[in-house]
Parts: sequence; C-alpha cells; structure tokens
Amino acid sequence: MTMNAVARFKGIEKWFLPWSLDYRGRAYPIPAFLTPQDTDFGKSLLKFYDQAFITPEAEQWLAFQVATNGYGLDKATMSERMEWTLNNHDLITRIAQDPIGTLSEWEAADSPWTFLAACDEYYHCVIKCDRHYTNLPVAVDATCSGLQILAGLARDANTAKLVNVLPSDRPQDAYKVVADACIDSIPDHIKPYWDRKCTKRTCLTIPYNAKPFSNRSYIRDALKEKKVEIDKDDLTVVVKAVRDAMDAVVPGPMRVMKWIESEVAAAIDRGCDKLTWVTPSGFVVTQKLMKKDVKMVELQLLGRCQIKVADGDTEQVDKNHHKNATAPNLIHSLDACILVLTTLRFNAPIALIHDSVLCRATDMPTLNRLVRETYMHLFAEHDYLNDWASQIGAETKPPIIDTLKPESVIESTYFFC
Repeated sequence: MTMNAVARFKGIEKWFLPWSLDYRGRAYPIPAFLTPQDTDFGKSLLKFYDQAFITPEAEQWLAFQVATNGYGLDKATMSERMEWTLNNHDLITRIAQDPIGTLSEWEAADSPWTFLAACDEYYHCVIKCDRHYTNLPVAVDATCSGLQILAGLARDANTAKLVNVLPSDRPQDAYKVVADACIDSIPDHIKPYWDRKCTKRTCLTIPYNAKPFSNRSYIRDALKEKKVEIDKDDLTVVVKAVRDAMDAVVPGPMRVMKWIESEVAAAIDRGCDKLTWVTPSGFVVTQKLMKKDVKMVELQLLGRCQIKVADGDTEQVDKNHHKNATAPNLIHSLDACILVLTTLRFNAPIALIHDSVLCRATDMPTLNRLVRETYMHLFAEHDYLNDWASQIGAETKPPIIDTLKPESVIESTYFFC
C-alpha cells in the first residue's frame, strides 16, 4: 500500500499533507501513508519540498541524523555521534553508492530505512559535495516527555535532571536509575539480567496511568527477550519494586498523578459530567467519558458463544475512566501545546511526531532554541498546574515541590535530542 501511494505521487512535483488535531490538541496527518508518522520505511521516502543551503551547523545535524538512526547511539553524547559519523565515511559512502549491494551492512540499523536516507543525504551534501542544499527531515525527540511535563508541573528538579530538562554533560537515563534503585528488592535469580530495558516500558507508561497489570506484561516481555522466565509471584514482587522505585526516584510526578486522580474523582462526585481545560496555546480540551451501553451478542459460527459489545454511550459518567484518563490527557495536551506554540514561531518547514519535531538540518539550531523557550514559557513564566487546578475546581492545592527552575532548560543540550 505504501508503494501504491508512491506510484500515485511519484510524478507530482509538490504535494501537501493535511493535518488534524485530536481532542487534546495533538497533531496527526490525515492520510495513512507517506506521512512523518508513517513506518520507518514510509518516513524514509519523504523530503521537504523547499531546500535549505548547507551550513557548517547543517553538516553536523546531518551527521547527527546518520548516527542517531544507526547502531545504538541514540543515547550517546553529541560529540560521540559526530565522531561515529566522521569515523564511518567509508561505510556511508558504500551504502550511498550501492544500497542494494550493501544491504547486509545497513539492514541491522536501529531504523534502517531512515538510516539509509540519512547516509544518502550526508554522502552527497558532506562527503561528495555535489549537493549544496538539503531537504531531508532531521528529527529530535523528547526524553520521556510524560516525565518532562510532570517535572515541569511539579517543579521537581530531581525528575527534571533525569529526563534532560536540566543541563548535563551527557544524556541522562531515567530507566537505568529506576532499574538500579529497585535491584535490591527483586528476586536474586532475576538480578543478573536486570537492566534499563526491563524498566523502560513501565517507566514510559506509568506517567500515563499504566496500572500494575500492564506493568506485569511489559516486564515479563522484557525478560522473555533475554530468555528468562518469571513466575507470577516473582513478577508481583518485581512490579512492586519498580513502582516503589518510581515513587522514590520521581516523587513529583507520582504525587501529581495521585493528586489529579483524587481531584477528578471529587469533581465527578460534585456532579461534573465532563472536564474542560484550556492549554497555554488557547486550545480547549473537553474530556467527556460516559459509561458504555453494552449489549450481548450471540455467535454460532465455530461453536456457540456470547460476547459483550459496546453500543454507544449511556447517560452515566464513567468515573473510573475519568480518573485513569485525566493525567495522560493533561500530559498529551501540554506536549501538544509545546509543539504547536513552537510551530507557530518557526518560519520554516516542520513536521511533528507526538513528542518529536522534524525540520531541515539548516534550521535545527533555531528549532532547538524555540522548543526550549516554549517549555520555559509554560513552566517558568506560568504556574500551569495551579491554573489547571482552578479550571477544574480542585478542592486542594497541587503538590508542587518547587525545586526546579524551568528556565534552566535553555542550556540543556539533551532536552530534545
């Protein structure tokens, strides 16, 4: 289907992607194929229509794009990524000149197709120098954006440091810190295999209100990749250890999430049938979650069975759904707000992938500055958590730790990287 889309647009010089915003303000391309939010293969086929002149800084960002999509360097320092690209000019040249013949050399890359596209652009723009303009989308990503947003809301410096809101010499690794914090509390036979990969998905999803049940599957799957089986009792111990470690390592976000859940429950008990808040971009979020009208359907094919299916909404507010959904939706509305406000100030081609921004290599210094200024604007110049509390009629004050100076993000190399 991707190649059908390629055939449809191959002869067209320029075409546009329409976008829509969901009810939280997140931007999504409407087409299913050939978009910045496509698969690795689909994304690798795209370039911006307008080109930008190659500058020395653009050369560095193209080198960054090559290394980041290559072989396990997405957590390396900027200098380590630049050095890898400089030391692998021969490999990049071979791949760019003969991608089919060198398939075995690039198919194992972290993102093989975007790595291939980056090698081609870097070879022609930097090594061979027969292109003086670039239009390849270069991407920088947030570090665990859920924790970045919650750190800003709680003004929690400890969490902010772990997710690169604060400046550091190299990228911080919150997943490793959590793994180290809980290793003494997990069963001995698991300890030799325990690392950041075992905690990554749990750390990523707890800010979005993931419960112990889903934590179990993430940890079990991570251990299974290491060919380690774990029984249900040991898994219960491990999940508790990870969640306890999260309480200790990122206290601000965990307290904010519990406070949100409590205040949402109180709001529903007061008679609210929906929650509404306005983000700093002016986007109005309306969260209306009603219990489903469930019907029983009887199936006779392959044996008689009965299943329940949702058939529209009832008039009853779904209190539990509101409690579970509000923290994730608040986070999504604010990470969307950061990217929207950044986009409005950025006078150059841009694309968005949830908590990632893409632009031409020449424009990346400007985009990097703007996204940091926008985060600072949200959390240093505004007290948004108190604003949000007022908007939903909260009965108690939010648990703000107030150890973070959000303006420090301006100096953070790895905030979006």
